[in-house]
Amino acid sequence: MASKFKALIFDLGGVLLDWDPQSVKAVTSTQLRTIMHSTTWHELDRGNLSLDQACELFSVIIGVESSIIKESLDQAQKSLTVNVRLARIAQELKESDPNLQLYVMSNISREHFEIVQNLDLPWSIFTSAFASGNVGMRKPDLCFFEHVIDKIGMHPSQVVMVDDQAENLCAAQSLGIHGLLVDETSVDIVSQKLRNLFQSSIPRAEAYMKANARNHNCVVEGHNITLKDNFAQFLIWELTGDADIIYFKWPSGKLHPAQNPGNSNGKTGASLKANVKNGLWNYFYEDPILTTQDFPADADTTSTAYLSLPPDYLSEVADVHLILDKMAFNMSPDGIMQTYFCDDRPRTAPEVCSNMLRLFYRFGRGGDPRIRKTADWVVKCLNNRACLYGNRVYSTPETFLYFTARLYLECGEGNLKKRLEPIKEALLERINAPTNPLALALRISACKLVGIDPLIYQQDLERLMSLQEEDGGFPAGHFCCFGRTGARIGNRGLTTALTLKIIRHDV
Repeated sequence: MASKFKALIFDLGGVLLDWDPQSVKAVTSTQLRTIMHSTTWHELDRGNLSLDQACELFSVIIGVESSIIKESLDQAQKSLTVNVRLARIAQELKESDPNLQLYVMSNISREHFEIVQNLDLPWSIFTSAFASGNVGMRKPDLCFFEHVIDKIGMHPSQVVMVDDQAENLCAAQSLGIHGLLVDETSVDIVSQKLRNLFQSSIPRAEAYMKANARNHNCVVEGHNITLKDNFAQFLIWELTGDADIIYFKWPSGKLHPAQNPGNSNGKTGASLKANVKNGLWNYFYEDPILTTQDFPADADTTSTAYLSLPPDYLSEVADVHLILDKMAFNMSPDGIMQTYFCDDRPRTAPEVCSNMLRLFYRFGRGGDPRIRKTADWVVKCLNNRACLYGNRVYSTPETFLYFTARLYLECGEGNLKKRLEPIKEALLERINAPTNPLALALRISACKLVGIDPLIYQQDLERLMSLQEEDGGFPAGHFCCFGRTGARIGNRGLTTALTLKIIRHDV
């Protein structure tokens, strides 16, 4: 996604340059503020007064000798230092796109501008510097912004401005310039926003996925632990098609990518395919955490595994039809397929049911009469917004909507697809609703899957894209949780993989 912005304007004081108010000893802070907020100061900014003339007038305003006032202003000038972080981001942006035009636009007298040009700013990367004292105008005068826009020869919508004064940005934005407000506490945030505005998202996200290959671990909110699971890995694999960036444990206990599953304990391919246990996957890649140590295989991870495995991998696991039969026999008293392949966890979840149904349809078993009540329940959950608050093991409504959107595409053009049409209305109800980054990516992905007009979720997409971090990845957010504790689980790799799929326009 190429940036629509072609120019970036920085202020000097409070942005590229910092100064220390404590360095001014000759007048009080109140007197200094009085000077700087006076109309005389404005005329100094505009170049209508020399520094000496202005100091004479300041003397009248605050009752202090002009020589002392001039000494105070000299003290302030000598305290100026370069904001290294913002200067560095300016250089980084210019290096990544040599065609980007950088400018300085500052309220500063002629005399003071001559001084700051000797500071160690990377002046060579700036096409021009617009000093108010040289052009006879100052911010927030609209004429100053119009003058700059005219000189740089770009439409205001192609320009971004970084300033430390809200009134300046108000004026700039009234003309169509994109404004970013910065202060000493928000430099890192503004730097991130600048990267996201000017640098292409796709190569940065791709680089993140490669740099963290086989290390896309889950995080658990409120716990300083790393969670290695199979489930998120399969979701990432299905989204990217790249087996080299993920890890998982085969039902046989062998590991990907280190070991080949097909040579376990001397078993042949035929015996592996005939053994149903060789097709039941566990959520955990390592020993279970924050739950019981005897955590069973589950239908959710199993379905997602079979849905993501390329055809040449299927020969290494149990025949999928054995697994489908296992699911169809594992019913609740209500006739709904259950989540866990064990007797002591009698759980059902509509999110899991959507994934199981998708597996049935993928492998030509959508007409199996045993899954009818499961399909009926998913439709009821959709129609009645049953997952508005998530579920026992899923933390957001977007998880159900995403899995159901994938089912909507998987189930062909038959009766179930017609019954799932309300997925579009349910997604429209969620547009622009506050949520976490991973859920936001799931929502937008689901919208694309079912064909919702991109203009409708444009604001959501812009919000998601603004979250890209310095390393190119996106925040972990959360989408599922531990049933016993409610601790929510997210994964930066999954959020990033979803976002890549969205912005590549190939969902």
